This record gives sequence, structure tokens and C-alpha cells, in this order.
Amino acid sequence: MEGERDIDASVAQHDSICSTDSARETHAVSDKCDNSSLQYVAPDGGWGWVVCAACFMSHVLTDGIQYSFGVVFVELLDYFKGSKGETAIIGSISAGICYLSGPIIAIFTNKFGCRIITAVGTVIFSGSLVLSIFAPNILFLYFSLGAMFGIGYGMIYLPSIVCVSQYFESKRALATGIGVSGAGIGTFIFSPLTSILIKAYAWQGALLIQAGLALNCFACAIVFRPVTTASVKDTSDSETDNADEHLKVNRINEHSPYKYDYEKYRVDEVSIPTDHTICSESVNEESLNDSVPTVPSRYVSAPLLNDTIHPDHEESVKKKTFGDILRNILTHFDVEIFRNVAYCMFLVSTFLYSLGYYIPYIYLPDTAKEAGIGDIKASFLVSSVGITNTFGRILFGFLSDRKCVNRLVLYATALVICGAATCVGPFLTSFPLLLVYTILFGTFSGVTISLTSVLLTDIVGIDKLAHGLGGSNFFGGIGSFAGPPIAGWLYDVSGNYLMSYIAAGIAIFLSGAMLYFVPCIENKIKSKKSRV
Repeated sequence: MEGERDIDASVAQHDSICSTDSARETHAVSDKCDNSSLQYVAPDGGWGWVVCAACFMSHVLTDGIQYSFGVVFVELLDYFKGSKGETAIIGSISAGICYLSGPIIAIFTNKFGCRIITAVGTVIFSGSLVLSIFAPNILFLYFSLGAMFGIGYGMIYLPSIVCVSQYFESKRALATGIGVSGAGIGTFIFSPLTSILIKAYAWQGALLIQAGLALNCFACAIVFRPVTTASVKDTSDSETDNADEHLKVNRINEHSPYKYDYEKYRVDEVSIPTDHTICSESVNEESLNDSVPTVPSRYVSAPLLNDTIHPDHEESVKKKTFGDILRNILTHFDVEIFRNVAYCMFLVSTFLYSLGYYIPYIYLPDTAKEAGIGDIKASFLVSSVGITNTFGRILFGFLSDRKCVNRLVLYATALVICGAATCVGPFLTSFPLLLVYTILFGTFSGVTISLTSVLLTDIVGIDKLAHGLGGSNFFGGIGSFAGPPIAGWLYDVSGNYLMSYIAAGIAIFLSGAMLYFVPCIENKIKSKKSRV
């Protein structure tokens, strides 16, 4: 396989430069290795743009279907005669499960690769839509269109972003912004399309067609091949007896306007695992010789999990039950990132933001319908959120790559504006005014998907991105679970959407405002440590 050939070539190249005398029973670098430096460099282009395009298409399909739920929501209200809060739980479960499962999906992504996880997620995602057609009641939809849908959605969502992040460094924000902007395009397309399909084939027929379209994510999964390139460069000017001194690498995001002390979280050494790579295929242990060098874990291109493989790994796995294996996998989650204050504050911000984010997507069509706006125009409001969200994701991705822009301040300011607009939203009762609100909400909410992975890379480092993103998705999932039902129950109690939108707006506003204090808190912590 290509991933195996790349690793074999890299190891062979290193062995040709470095000669050692010892038997090297463990995976270590000999003290006699001279004039070499093993360095992982993100491609920053090439096949990475194909991966970016595949990420874009996967978001067009999955996010387009997810965010068009508001159109289906109105039909489910009429079909099952449930309350708004009861029916909204379906959408909250799907979004919540997607994000709550983030840490587990991150672990399996590191174990089995982006390609395999995305392919399995496609089967689950499409199957959940087909199964929902036969739903006898809302409770059944909680499982099929809620939990099952969310698991498949998450297994496509997280690996696609991780894979793009691994292929880019200096252009990471722009590439991520382009990749995830497919969500906006998907929302723009699927909201009116779903409305048209419902009129022609009822909501069951619309879900069946969506399931068929979702199977195209298989093509995206195939594209997510692993990054396995490690380059060895001559450093004859800097000779040293300590082999570790030769293994120097470029610092990631050196020019980031919002930096953290990565050395606090660095693991000194780790052996390169020999049974898998970042994004997909398994690598046969026999394909690598025994002289695989030890390199700093931050810069290993595979895997993200940084675990060392025991020599009798294969046999020990055979003796274990599935439960033992699962528990062993869970122990690999890097809990050290929760000691990072900035990361913890980011998690709280993500939770607050998620409380309010899905309210417009789910309730906007029904809000417009109550204001006397027709079904097609109401679905177009959701589409306008999608298309402006696409613009926002690309715009903020581009801006965040500028050296003069502070990414954290940009992110926080966009959320503050987004929250303020949502508070005003329920007072706008005409189509043109609601259209203005959707443009503001769509544009400034685009900052989250575009910059989340980039900010997390700044905060926890690229080698811990999968874990950082998984933890962020988990807290976002809690907010996504709670937000829509709370908004629906507020409507059932008050008889209108005023309190629902105001509560959502306040949550989003606070999620941005609290991030302004992160640098101050970080500086205080650093000053206390310096005194000690």
C-alpha cells in the first residue's frame, strides 16, 4: 500500500544516512547517527487540496441534510401531532450525539484512520435515514433520526476536519475554512430541495432520496489517504554526540498571533508506532526494520495518539475480549489537555454557543410560518443562513491566516455579534427583516467551524488536535442536546418564540465575550509560575 511504501522509504533513507553499531533491540536512535534531522513537514498543497475538496463535499451532503431538519420538523409536527419541545428533541439528539461521541470517534480515528471511520459513518448515516421512513412514532425517530443519525454524522464530520488539518500548516485556516464551507452550500441547496421533495413525495420520500445522496460520502472517504511523509535533511554544520539533538523540527504555527507554551505539554520521546498511520491503512509491522528512530512525539506524522506499540501487541489483542480492547482504547485519551486553562475556557464557550446555535436552523421555518410567510420563502430563509455561512467560513479562514489578525479576538467578536443579532431576531416579523437577520447570523456564525480546529491547534498542538477537537465536540454536544428542547418548551409555555430566541442569543453572546479574558488569565498563570 502507498502508506506502507512511504514509511518504508523514509526509514530506508534515514538508515542510509545514519549508521549504527549496536544491536538496537528497541526502537531508538543510535548515538552514532550523524548529520541528520528527521522532520515532518505538512504538504501544504498537492493532494491536500483533493482532501480539502472531499471534505467540502462531505459537508455539503451531511450538514446540508442535518441543517434542513427545520423543514422536516414542520412536517413531523403535523404528522405525529407532538408538541414543539417533544419533536425538537429529534434534532437535538442528532446534533448532540454527533458532538458527544467526539472523544470516542477521535480515538477510533487514531486507531483505524480517517478513511475507514468515514466509510463506516456513511453506512450508518444513510441507513438511519432509510430506517426513519418506517417510524411508527416520535420515540422511534429519537433512535433512528436522532441517535443513529448523529453517530454516522459524527463519524464523517470529525475525520474530515482532522485529515485536512494534517495536510496543511501555513494554509491550515484557509483550507479548513474551504472544507467546512460545504455546510453552508449544503444548507443552501438542501433546505429548498427538501421542501420541494416533501411536497412531491411526502417527508418519507424526501428522507429516502437524502439517504441515496448521502452514500456519495464513500467517494470522499476514499480520498482521505494518510500523511506518512517524513523528510530527512542534512545538518552537517551541527554535530553532536546526543542523537536526540539531531532530531529537530519546525515549530508549528510559529507566527500565530495567539501562542502558547507548547513545551509544557510536550512528551520527550515516543517510538514511531508500526501498525497504523494517521488517516487510514494499517501498516504491517514486518515492513519496518528494527531501527526505526525515536522522534519527538509532537512531530510524528502518524498516529495522532502517540502510543507505543508493545512487541507482542498482536498476540495480546487476540487474548482480550472486545470490552478489554475498548477499555484499553479509552485509556489512551489524552486527559492532560484539560490542565490547559485556555482549553477549558474554550470548552465552556463551545457549550454556551451550542445551546443557541441550532435554534434558528430548527425553528426559523416555523417562526416564518407564524409570521404569515409561505413555505418556500420560509425554507429560503434557512438557505440564506447556509450561503452566508459559507461566505463567513471562507472569509474568517482567510482573515485568521493574516499575521496582523489575532485569531482569538476575531473568533470572540464574531460570536458577540452573532448573539446580539439572535436576541433581536424575534422582533423582526417581515420577510425582508428576517432575511437581514439570517444574513448576519449566517455570516458571523461561520467563524466557529472555520477557526475551531485552528484555535485548538494553537492551544493544544497539532499532535493533540484529534483529542482537543473530540473534547470540544463533546461539550458542544451537551449544549446541542439541551438547546432545542429548552427553546421548544419555552415556546409551549409562552406561546411564542420571543423567549426562545433571546435565551439563545444571550448564550451565544456570552460564549464570545468570555474568550476576551483568556489572554489575561493565561498571563496571570504564567506570572505566578515565574515567581515560583
